[in-house]
Amino acid sequence: MKPNHLQMRAFILDQDFEDILALAAQVCEASLAYFLAADGRLFAYDTDRGLLEVIDSDGFLVDENSGIHSDLLVVKDATKDNIFANSPYVLSSPFVRFFTCICVFDSDSYLLGYLLVASSEVRSITERQLSGLRRLGRQLAVSFDSKKEDESEVKRDSSSTELMSAIFRNAVDSVVVMDENWCILQWNPKAERTFGWAEREVKGKDFHTTVLPARFHESHFERLSSYQTNNSEVARDSVEIIARNRDGIEFPIALGISLTVLNGKHFFIGFINDITDRISAASILDKQKEFYENILNSLPTDIAVFDANHKYLFVNPGAIKDEEYRKFIVGKDDFEYCEYRKRDKSLAELRRAMFLEVKETGKEIRWEDTVKDPEGNPFTSLRRIFPVYDDRNELSMVIGFGIDITERKILEEKQNALVNQLSAQNTQLVDFCNIVSHNLRAPLVNMSMLAEYIQESEDEDEKNDLISKLSPVIESLHATFNELVESIQIKQDHDIKSENIVLADCLKRVLGEYEMEITKTGAVVEMLFDEAPAVRYPHKYLFSIFQNLMSNALKYHSPKRKPLITVQTKKLDDKIILTVADNGLGVDLEKHKDNFFKIGKVFHRHPNAKGFGLFMTKTQVEAMDGKIWVESTLDVGTTFFIEFKTQSV
Repeated sequence: MKPNHLQMRAFILDQDFEDILALAAQVCEASLAYFLAADGRLFAYDTDRGLLEVIDSDGFLVDENSGIHSDLLVVKDATKDNIFANSPYVLSSPFVRFFTCICVFDSDSYLLGYLLVASSEVRSITERQLSGLRRLGRQLAVSFDSKKEDESEVKRDSSSTELMSAIFRNAVDSVVVMDENWCILQWNPKAERTFGWAEREVKGKDFHTTVLPARFHESHFERLSSYQTNNSEVARDSVEIIARNRDGIEFPIALGISLTVLNGKHFFIGFINDITDRISAASILDKQKEFYENILNSLPTDIAVFDANHKYLFVNPGAIKDEEYRKFIVGKDDFEYCEYRKRDKSLAELRRAMFLEVKETGKEIRWEDTVKDPEGNPFTSLRRIFPVYDDRNELSMVIGFGIDITERKILEEKQNALVNQLSAQNTQLVDFCNIVSHNLRAPLVNMSMLAEYIQESEDEDEKNDLISKLSPVIESLHATFNELVESIQIKQDHDIKSENIVLADCLKRVLGEYEMEITKTGAVVEMLFDEAPAVRYPHKYLFSIFQNLMSNALKYHSPKRKPLITVQTKKLDDKIILTVADNGLGVDLEKHKDNFFKIGKVFHRHPNAKGFGLFMTKTQVEAMDGKIWVESTLDVGTTFFIEFKTQSV
């Protein structure tokens, strides 16, 4: 005969049903127990709130389509299960992770519903607990059968008593039944084995004075009294306290207390679990954790551990020296940490990109990043992160290591600077030798020939004439040598001082030296310094730069037109760009671009062209970390660009 839903409802609302759900939760060490009736009504037993009827069962963890038949279903982590991951009971309160479900059939093999225990923690279930749950399922079916209308009241009471007795005797936990004054009424076999007293020895004794050391009597009695004042509620949660057995040996227990009402009287049911092994295992794990953390904290290496979502799980002092910052960062990501430390989020973006690359590729990666210490000094770390996977090949964590390579980077920079300096000096030496061999050969030959003529001549007037011709050659040789020495010394002059210079004043002084040339050629010089009227620069360098550029503009003017020279400055961020443009002969850059600023290079025939001016200008600009470049077109003109580094005039 198919179950009658009215009978089922009467049974479900019975106190025995609530006790079975409570025991199911206790046996399986779960915080929730459910019964989904075949008619779709859902009942929940919460260890905090007791029995609740949930009318709407839509979206519940299991139903007739869940693949549950005569056997049970065990789900260790619902978030990882394709069938149950999107259930509202998983995604929101009560946030179910673990659950175990069995089908309950009556004696006629009709489905009564599903008995289920659940927890918000990922875990497993023991065979002993499964056995107890199956037993409760069978007892639930037996109890329902006993409550059918065609069964007598006596049989029903007998079955209920037998059920409760069986459950009480076979519970995996110690179960104690107490009256409203906390006197022990019943004491199951598990309690006898746990505490060493037979049931007859403890009946009528106070619970707290029997199983607890004397030092805890007063505090625990206050706790028990709080249950009496809230006698409509069960205990909010189990508590871990110290108990004692018959021999006076103390051991830790987890104690949960539930209230039940029978025939108008209040009774308290205590569920006791010896947690010695668990505490011992936890203590061992804590010691192991402390041991390994001490090792990690003692290492000078920067070590950080992240979860699969790039949240910090651990950092050692090598990574963050300040304990406050180390405590803050656990559970946070690099973006939150950078905001907390007021650092540029570009560092967090870099580290997030590296993390995502490891997560996507499953391979170790290495890189360098640079941050500043509290004093603003940069330090560079060589970083390495690699993924760690669990036994299901899912990303468990990402471990990162960092080594401070600041000193190495400084040494590398010094080494590179030294190499560049040596290379530049070598280039200068080669240039110096080339120009000496080229520019000094002719004067020296002239001097040698004149000296020879002087020695051979016997005419005093002729000797004097030859000696007078020797002086200009010596002066030319001296001037050439001085120019060479000056060009070499520019890059060695590290102590030259900068000063604020008004550009118009400096240029006017230079133009004064070329007044005759300007008048002769009819040249026009435009000065456009409104945007940046002054620069911070060594005066002798700026004066020399203007001299060389103005000299070139006048020297290589076009015979087809009057010279027009425009000198202008523009502000670009924190830099100043100086341009000197002319309408002269111009230069074929396709042909000469690689030699434009080299020493001794000339591009037009002119008696005064020596190839020193542009080389000197480039050397003076680069000596102050500036840049110089040129644009030029034959028979159109040439424009020089000079970039002055960061200005604070």
